[in-house]
Amino acid sequence: MVVCCLVAVAMTSCSVSKEAVNFKEVKNYFYRNDAPKGEQLLKLTTQVEFDRYFGAAAFMGKNGQPTQIDFEKDFVIAKVLPETNLGTEIKDIKLTKSSDGHLTFGYSTTNKKPQSYSIRPTAQITVSREYMNSKLESK
Repeated sequence: MVVCCLVAVAMTSCSVSKEAVNFKEVKNYFYRNDAPKGEQLLKLTTQVEFDRYFGAAAFMGKNGQPTQIDFEKDFVIAKVLPETNLGTEIKDIKLTKSSDGHLTFGYSTTNKKPQSYSIRPTAQITVSREYMNSKLESK
């Protein structure tokens, strides 16, 4: 009985726990044509950095303005997928922090029918600057 308990304690102490991190989704920005190609996971800490990759995509109507980002309080994590002609959506975004301090950006994608043009699917979130020095990875 004691051996079983010790094994259970040893197994749980070696595992890495994860906790959810609060974030806010950023809306109405597009990935710039002159930004780097290929899949990327970006950590953008200033407005100047953000503007190198994204431009505002405002439109008329309800919720048409781009999300305001306060880089004094937050930074941006952006997932950029490769160019495609499929209508692709990044969804089910989750951000977790492991007990070793790493941030994991989790998501899923849905692909719709082919389009007559190409897109660079992206998702951006704002996160408190308290997490800015954490190592970032995606799943």
